[in-house]
Amino acid sequence: MINPLALVVAVTAAISSVSALATPPVGEKVAGGYLLLNPTTGPAKLAALADNAATIPVNRIYLSFVAPTMVYVPGSNTLEYADIGYSSTGDHGFAAVKAAVAKLQAGGVEVFLSMGGWNYNCYPYFYAKYSIAYFGKGPNYWKITKYGGGSAAGCTAANMWCYVCEPESEGTTLNDFVVFPEPDSTPSWKAAQAAIVAGAKGAAVKWNPQIIGGAQYTDPLDGKTVTTVPGSNYWKTVNRDPYQDFVYLAKDLGLDGIDLDYEEMWHADTFRSGTGMGPFKLDQTVYKYAAMTLDMINSIKAIYPVCKLSTAAGAAGAWSTNWWGGNLKGLWHYTNLWYPDVIKFMATGANAGGINVMTYDLSKNNNFFECPSGSTADCDLAGQVKFYMNTYSSGNIPARVGYEIGQPAYPDPSNDPTNQIPLTQSALTGILSGVSSTSTVGGFFWELYKPKNSAPTGPSGQPDNIDATTAAQQICAKILPGAARCSGVIPPIGGGGVTTTTTTTTTKAATSASKTTTTTTTTTKPASSVKTSTTTTTTTTTKKATTTAGSGPVVGQPCTQGVSQCSAGTMYYCQGSKWIVWYVGC
Repeated sequence: MINPLALVVAVTAAISSVSALATPPVGEKVAGGYLLLNPTTGPAKLAALADNAATIPVNRIYLSFVAPTMVYVPGSNTLEYADIGYSSTGDHGFAAVKAAVAKLQAGGVEVFLSMGGWNYNCYPYFYAKYSIAYFGKGPNYWKITKYGGGSAAGCTAANMWCYVCEPESEGTTLNDFVVFPEPDSTPSWKAAQAAIVAGAKGAAVKWNPQIIGGAQYTDPLDGKTVTTVPGSNYWKTVNRDPYQDFVYLAKDLGLDGIDLDYEEMWHADTFRSGTGMGPFKLDQTVYKYAAMTLDMINSIKAIYPVCKLSTAAGAAGAWSTNWWGGNLKGLWHYTNLWYPDVIKFMATGANAGGINVMTYDLSKNNNFFECPSGSTADCDLAGQVKFYMNTYSSGNIPARVGYEIGQPAYPDPSNDPTNQIPLTQSALTGILSGVSSTSTVGGFFWELYKPKNSAPTGPSGQPDNIDATTAAQQICAKILPGAARCSGVIPPIGGGGVTTTTTTTTTKAATSASKTTTTTTTTTKPASSVKTSTTTTTTTTTKKATTTAGSGPVVGQPCTQGVSQCSAGTMYYCQGSKWIVWYVGC
């Protein structure tokens, strides 16, 4: 038997000694936040966080996202083919990001770079046909009805396959999506493949290296429908392994770690085994995920030994009962069962970045079996988070709780706003008091600059969900009691270096920005079965800055804490009950 972690990729360059990064080292107790970068506001947001690194209420930041088709040649010092949304000119932000990373680390904040996010996981054709339309009903089937006339045949390129990956309002094209490749012509990927095959405990392993961005790919189930694979093939042209290049980039940027956000539900449903309406097995997706992760692990060992590795995991990912399709239920359970060293590398030890469970964007609509316990009595946010985190602890997978700021993306607010469960103060209190891992390994949230009540629905808007600073302070205080940074705030961009406050501060988004969040996708079981799983997938929506009506604000004048307002091209923010200039160009 081959030990999967013994197959370390050979490299020609000698491994250089790398010292500790974040100062002081963070360890396993993490209060983390994702930062979504874009060329418009990303540089200012990253700069504001770096300038206030010692006092922001998080000790880890995840920069997001880089595509799984990225290319980075070590020593090239450019993000041209490893775009993280920072800049599209010059070195594409490499030097500026590296400087910000060093500044954050000097202030005691770890910096990770995340690969994935929903757009970089979704194949619209297959997701529409086999994850949603196939079942004839379910919480997302309304899209098939509305745009496809109730049939997968009506979901075409003209309507972006019934807008299952992105809402119609986003105006997306196939160019906006990417899928994770299998770079089988590279030695590093081949080494990972060999280890996975040797350790396979399910169905025979079947790889799909022909699914390459831009290629014409025939549906393997109907044998006739041909679609264009989303994503770039540049990595193939230059014969690079994106997962190894991810580690090279982390080393040259001086990052503390890398993060794998894998959510290819389309892959699980297209290559699942089983018949009819299930139950099914997702063995092929377990193999693919384990191979990608092992490729990164081998590369870390060979190239950048101090680098940590984390992964974003679906809420139902450790749930071991029958899988009925439509999500990634059980993916981390089986990865841990068949390839325990892969999970162990991320969960414990010097390289452990952690298993980050996306326990948010959940629904209380039990018509679609959304309440995981089967009862509506504990179907509130805190109750569901406790249930899902218990499946990870029961599976001996140490994991962190995930939270989302503002309005959930699921259920779709245009279709089922009443069954949304946003993060309110009572829900946060229930999670922090009811989930033990919040005080042992901590938690993370999406997203540092996502606004509170970002898109109210109905005459009274969303329930009183809490802002990013308020959530971060409490998550931080739970895992790092007494730490000074836990009383700090997430600084408004261009806000003059605000670092601490004695009042609750609401942080508003600076401008329109594409956000990636997780959305529950469930599948209704046959009547004879017990219940289906609920898990998370990511979907992207556009949120705009919240403004207030009335006359323009005046710097230094009284205002309502946490409110922002655009006036004459300048965005103002109410900090400490007085107006300050947030940024120019709203």
